[in-house]
Amino acid sequence: MADVFLDLWGVLADSRKMTPAYRQRAAEILWSRHGGSIEGWLRAHDVALAWYEEHMREPETWERGSWIEVVSRADTENIERMFREAKVPPPPDPHRLSVSLDLDVMSATDAAFPDARSAIARLRRDRHRVFVSTNATESNARGALRGAKILDELDGLFTGEMLNAGKTDPAYWRGIVDRLKVDPKRSFVVDDRPEYLKAAALVGFRCLLMDREARLPPAAMPPYVEAALRNLAGLPQYVADAVRAARVRA
Repeated sequence: MADVFLDLWGVLADSRKMTPAYRQRAAEILWSRHGGSIEGWLRAHDVALAWYEEHMREPETWERGSWIEVVSRADTENIERMFREAKVPPPPDPHRLSVSLDLDVMSATDAAFPDARSAIARLRRDRHRVFVSTNATESNARGALRGAKILDELDGLFTGEMLNAGKTDPAYWRGIVDRLKVDPKRSFVVDDRPEYLKAAALVGFRCLLMDREARLPPAAMPPYVEAALRNLAGLPQYVADAVRAARVRA
């Protein structure tokens, strides 16, 4: 048996499906509950999202407190900016609204890649434990996994919020080891971001890069990446072969 940690966005779920669906559904919910217009909320969403993405890319953003503090402030300001742009009176608790909006919208949207559910089912049939390890908040991750009909099929979920760390920080991966008492050398991390795998490798995890669009040529593969995957279909067999090989060596 092995423990397998799958990233959410880019491995199990497709943000290219979620982004337009979120935009439309969020605008409909905010319009129905707070007034304004659909067009106004769509525009407000776009303006706030552009700020949010730029803000979270800035290295200095992450120097202003813990992971939870930084993300909570950004989520709060994102909502405040949306309401200002929509010219609607702000809610009494912007952060609470941010959490509920993620859950409401994402739980109603299936953004799973076609290979996600079958790969998880096969891994679990083979008696491996399957977890999600994501940089997302609890509401983002649980909402997306519920919408994808994956949440109840997992053995557990780890988020940046739960561990109070981002995935580029080895502390995130050490937190998983401490909570589960797993052996990283017998565990597999699948992610589409090499920088996340680098941090996991520093803690001893076996790392597999999800490269659905074949963007990284073999010659450029980082030394800490054991293999690259184009999809999840071959993952269960890869894990089975790796576990079998480890038994033979032992």
